[in-house]
Amino acid sequence: MKRILSDPWVDTSRKPWVSGDIAYVPVQKGYSYTLTLPERRRKGRGYQKLGSIIAFHGEQPDAGVIDEVRNLHHPQGIIWYRGHHGEMRIPDIVLLYGEVSDTIHKESGLLYHLNPTKVMFSQGNREEKRRIANLVKPGELICDMFAGIGYFTLPMAKAGGFIHALEINPDAVHYLEKNVRENALDSRIRITMGDCRKTITGTYDRIHMGYYEAAGFLDAALAHVKSGTVLHVHGIGDNTTEIQEHLKTFGLTATLAHRIIKKIGPGKVHTVTDVVIS
Repeated sequence: MKRILSDPWVDTSRKPWVSGDIAYVPVQKGYSYTLTLPERRRKGRGYQKLGSIIAFHGEQPDAGVIDEVRNLHHPQGIIWYRGHHGEMRIPDIVLLYGEVSDTIHKESGLLYHLNPTKVMFSQGNREEKRRIANLVKPGELICDMFAGIGYFTLPMAKAGGFIHALEINPDAVHYLEKNVRENALDSRIRITMGDCRKTITGTYDRIHMGYYEAAGFLDAALAHVKSGTVLHVHGIGDNTTEIQEHLKTFGLTATLAHRIIKKIGPGKVHTVTDVVIS
């Protein structure tokens, strides 16, 4: 099995699994396959594996759930992620077991250095990262206005884009710089620390705005677009009316496509609106 998993046709972003005497190995796009499998869903309480750290979201897990996960994965630490606060998106966490320090998380062939007590990381955006990376054309000039540790910066650069990564949180910039080097993407990514409203420069083919309050930063972004520029404006719920108001202020027209990324709470969904400037 280990030899097979190193072959180029294997999709390493998804885990193989065994049922009886049959092993199912995910296949990369473009390669032939023999079977399409339904999405498998984990039974019981969900959680994230961030390198050697287990992170719970939502309601605080009870002692039984914590013991079950600890015995199954033997993690360095287990945390309960209660959310984040401020423009620096500083995590609000409770340590439930062990200790938490720097760890390395692997996703879609990329390595992310992080400390989940200092910087946020959401695996719930995995499919959205893949979608955006698939939209990027080689050579595109892209601004990632809320780069964090490289959640979208790294996949977009790997896809062939040249990224101006903006980030206000010094801890996130530290890990972003480390991740750029780790993934050998130095030639494709330029990092600027500071408020993106003040540090954004130039004109871009694509502007990524991966922040729940992104629509409030549109005035800064729209000053750096041209005909054909694509913006990805994240938010909570339907933000299309607010986006249209900003476009009207700048005398711009655009086509909008709104989609749900994931549920984030009772009656709340994380969304993104793709805006193509006419």
